[in-house]
Amino acid sequence: MAIDSTLNIRRAARARLLASEAVTLIVGNRVYGQTPPKDPPFPFTLWGAITLTPLRASCLDGSEGVVAVHGFAKKREEDGREVEWAEDHASRLGAAIAAALDGYLADIPGGTAAFRWTGSQLLVDGGDSDAFHTVQNFRIRCMTSQTV
Repeated sequence: MAIDSTLNIRRAARARLLASEAVTLIVGNRVYGQTPPKDPPFPFTLWGAITLTPLRASCLDGSEGVVAVHGFAKKREEDGREVEWAEDHASRLGAAIAAALDGYLADIPGGTAAFRWTGSQLLVDGGDSDAFHTVQNFRIRCMTSQTV
């Protein structure tokens, strides 16, 4: 029987990011799904599209997949003075996202979801040349019982 854990994975990852002091010190509560509110204040995170494939064994029904968590940041200023370049701000956010989710074993209904960081990329944001975009990639492995 197919068990699609996409919803539970997203919920667990969002809760983990919001529980991470390193992430929330940078973005506050601006941890969004795939569609952020219109013109969100910087910095913020977005959950990318998750891709899962079935993983089946005797008495197990699981999945493996990949997802990217995106972070967006602009230069940081204090008292009108630039104290952090946009790319450094985005890099710091990316490192916080990676640290929060890498090695995370989430309890989900009927089983677990394990997150493993697989790499990152730092880009100038295509929609705003004053912003940088960090992409943190993860492999996810879910193991659920067939009785869920």
